[in-house]
Amino acid sequence: MEEKERIAKIEEKIKSNSEKIKEHDDKIEKLSDVYIALTKVNDKVENVENDVTEMKADIKDIKDKPAKKWENIVDTILKTIVGAIAGAVIALILK
Repeated sequence: MEEKERIAKIEEKIKSNSEKIKEHDDKIEKLSDVYIALTKVNDKVENVENDVTEMKADIKDIKDKPAKKWENIVDTILKTIVGAIAGAVIALILK
């Protein structure tokens, strides 16, 4: 009887171990799915980072345009004033 009990315990242990292995396999499969999903999310985050970088560069260009226009206007006004003064001085000299 003792040998039958030992065999029964061993069979129970085998059954228990088989169930645990199945549970571990399920968990590993779920972890694999999570890893794949995280990889996809990481790719999307990298794409968003690239898009944000491009958008920041575009915004900087847009912000700089009015300043460049203003500089051109001021430059033109100063050249006109200097030209007018130079013309007036030359006119006075030639009188």
